[in-house]
Amino acid sequence: MTDEVRPVRVEDILLARDSRAARQQEWLAKYHLPLISFTMNIAGEIKSDALIHRAFLTGVERIERLLARRGFAVKERMQLFAFTGCEALWAVAADAQEIKAQMLLLEEEDALGRLFDMDVIDAQGAHLSRGTERMCLICGGPVRACARARMHSAQQLYQRAWEIIRAHYDAEYLLQVGEAAQRALMYEALTTPKPGLVDMENSGAHRDMDIFSFADAICALRRYFEDCARMGLEGASVERLQHAGRLAEEKMLSAAHANTHKGAVFSLGILCYAAGCCGEGAEIADILQKAAETGAYFLTEMQSHCRCVTGGEKQYAAYGLTGARGEAASGFETVTRIALPALEAALRQHKPLPQAGLEALMHLIMQVKDSNIIRRAGLEGQEFAAAQAENVLQNGCMADDLRALNDLFVEKNISPGGSADLLAVTYFLHFLVEGGAS
Repeated sequence: MTDEVRPVRVEDILLARDSRAARQQEWLAKYHLPLISFTMNIAGEIKSDALIHRAFLTGVERIERLLARRGFAVKERMQLFAFTGCEALWAVAADAQEIKAQMLLLEEEDALGRLFDMDVIDAQGAHLSRGTERMCLICGGPVRACARARMHSAQQLYQRAWEIIRAHYDAEYLLQVGEAAQRALMYEALTTPKPGLVDMENSGAHRDMDIFSFADAICALRRYFEDCARMGLEGASVERLQHAGRLAEEKMLSAAHANTHKGAVFSLGILCYAAGCCGEGAEIADILQKAAETGAYFLTEMQSHCRCVTGGEKQYAAYGLTGARGEAASGFETVTRIALPALEAALRQHKPLPQAGLEALMHLIMQVKDSNIIRRAGLEGQEFAAAQAENVLQNGCMADDLRALNDLFVEKNISPGGSADLLAVTYFLHFLVEGGAS
């Protein structure tokens, strides 16, 4: 692949077109099969840059998936990257009309497909017609009429193509961030057995929720996480993020009829917002720094105007504990210092992710001042839970020990919900890196 980006001249375009036609004739004579010729519809002097390369490779991937799905045998394939534009060619053992019909579906799949020119040439060398004219990228009118009247400049068309490509990958990134948050909550719920917490075996110390109410809430929150990332990408204010969080809590309560994930709405909402602010390809450290800046707003708000209404505010007034706000303002230091290293250490030992999650959770219960435990059982309950978690870890974090600890926690009304929220954050950061979103 070339990194060369330079304006093309008319003679460059004509030479590339002649070379492409000669290559097609050579393949037709060699294989006597239909060909797919794929190029990008990019107006203007710049025909190839990093973003166009990426869009082109997406088109190649779509063609390859379709050929495999349809069982079309490929006799030869090639790709060419040049400053005159990206090109690909396939010789395919299938009916040319059927291939053309499938290529039209790809071209019409979404806005990005509008930039794909997937030409099909039959075995006799005839270029098969689309049957319908394509519409203008800018005004939506017939392309040929716009071109004849010179309705839009080449620069306007290039800019519109660039906007379509950028919007496509921004949307993909927002979706990836939102799905990572939803997946993190699902994994936290399904990690079993978790002492005092809702899991696949029981509801722990909770009487108003179960694994199904968790599933309802997680589904209800799906769009919220993507919206948080979008707000970050668009540079929305923290106040707007705060308003979105309140609406998400209402939606969660309506779906689950219980406060299943209030802490996760706050923590994962901030992280999704930070991921959107930093954009695709950002380092985790940058996302956490942005999360810290956002968390500091909420921490300062509580410290300046503590009304002693929420559980977090009451604990701040009573014990000076900053809870989820302090954790966010630290850039989720507890997660990066305790939980993620524990998770990664377990994974390096080839333990499955749910087991690694259990070990990360025990490390959190052992070392975190869990606001949910303190609310239910006081500081004494927190000390008891920490000591018990340490014992479980020393014994290898065995399932039987975890189940026995669950019985103790239920008896003492202990639920390490704050630690569970941090486990979800741990999963989220792991998935973000694993999925290539950062």
